[in-house]
Amino acid sequence: MRQRLLALIIALSLLLSACGQHATPPAELPTPVAQITRTSEAIPNSSLETEPVGTPELEPPAAPENRTVYDLDATLDYAQHTVSVVQHITYFNRADQAMNELLLLIPPRYFAGAYSQGNISGELVGQSRENGIQTMLNLEPSLEPGASTQIQIIFTLFLPNRQGVFGWSDMQTNLVDWFPVIPPYDPTTGWQVNERVVDATNTIVGEYIAADSADFHLRLRLTGTAQDLTIAASSEGKEQPGYIEYQLPLARSFSLSVSDRFVMQEVQHEGVTIRTYVFPQHREAGQAIIEVAKNALDMFAELFYPYPRQTLSLVAADFLHNMETDGMLLISKGVIDFYRDAPLNNLTILIPHEISHQWLYSMVGNDPAREPWLDEAFATYSEALYFERFQPDQLDWWWQNRVEGFKPSGWVDSSTSIPGGYTAYRDAVYLNGAIFLQSLRQLVGDEAFFAAITQYVVDNTYKIASGNDFFNAIRNHSDADLNALLRQYFENPPSF
Repeated sequence: MRQRLLALIIALSLLLSACGQHATPPAELPTPVAQITRTSEAIPNSSLETEPVGTPELEPPAAPENRTVYDLDATLDYAQHTVSVVQHITYFNRADQAMNELLLLIPPRYFAGAYSQGNISGELVGQSRENGIQTMLNLEPSLEPGASTQIQIIFTLFLPNRQGVFGWSDMQTNLVDWFPVIPPYDPTTGWQVNERVVDATNTIVGEYIAADSADFHLRLRLTGTAQDLTIAASSEGKEQPGYIEYQLPLARSFSLSVSDRFVMQEVQHEGVTIRTYVFPQHREAGQAIIEVAKNALDMFAELFYPYPRQTLSLVAADFLHNMETDGMLLISKGVIDFYRDAPLNNLTILIPHEISHQWLYSMVGNDPAREPWLDEAFATYSEALYFERFQPDQLDWWWQNRVEGFKPSGWVDSSTSIPGGYTAYRDAVYLNGAIFLQSLRQLVGDEAFFAAITQYVVDNTYKIASGNDFFNAIRNHSDADLNALLRQYFENPPSF
């Protein structure tokens, strides 16, 4: 009865879930083969130094040069739910041919009345045309290879009253995907853009924004009547006269969560400042979140390389799903409300899942709409790895309650446009994805599996990876015949 109740809680509060063979614990997880030193969080175009440890061929790539810089001066009126922004984007043409157009994605336009544009200007900006959240800017003259240009955008956000990653509730204001961005560009295939998918139940299916590694600089000013606000953000804020300054290099996004009710707890762990921001009724859970986060950071440091940022913020969210952003995680109040002081709880499941995205999303990008399995399948499987290492007696419980109880089906390489909406997407990508990774591990063996995962992450740091990159890493460490397994789980399997 207790297990069924817990399974129901997971189904209702996570909107994530999967059916798989039970894991066979390895003697120990592999030791790290590479290290990326933490950034000083100074931009623009700061570089990360790398120091190879162990196998020299797994030295991480150099930080990309001439990356995009997003500079934002934002004034938040918490009580009136508005944000006034002056944004400058410095964009470098890293292609080998001239560009005569530049595309902006403006995610707040998905919410009626939320985005009011004042002006777009720039030294090369000519005419523009709009299509939904896309604004295409004509460049006159064209932007030559290796050259840069700057765009200024003045806009105001009228935040919607909604529980979610963009908007406000009585408990908090969340700013995720809140300003214009330039998507990745490939001279052969063009701009890498996707439409947001909303299913028949009005549930947003997965994510849709592919993003290059970029640098972010924010000056946040507070105005209005609200007092005693606590700000959780993607990086450490520094008080300056009249504003708070944030810098975050080599990231995919910059996000904020603001509340007049947060209770903040903090601990130092292996050079990282871990902070939790919870509502007053969740104080006990805040400390539990920290303990799971410490374990998860240790595990991923061994699997990949140490967490490369100075801070990690884990934030209670006044809505019923979870969301990863660079340097900050939003954890559903539904998950925290059901916290109990025992390993069989949603916090122990979901904290490792979301922290894994600090590598598989933030450091290693992918197309989240077309190949979401590259981060979400492993994020789900990382929950099993966490239980395998820290709660081995409960590993069978994890498989039954998180995966097998849902009897998942569907192609692991499904996109967010999968028929059946969110439930079909979850079952195929998250849950069947975890089963696939477990089956792959059993086929190639622990040594090859973990070595390949490490190589995939290290080689594709700062890049936008593809399924081919993942399978090339597997092939580099195993000559096992993968074809039957891939045909079982993939609609469009690579051929070996």
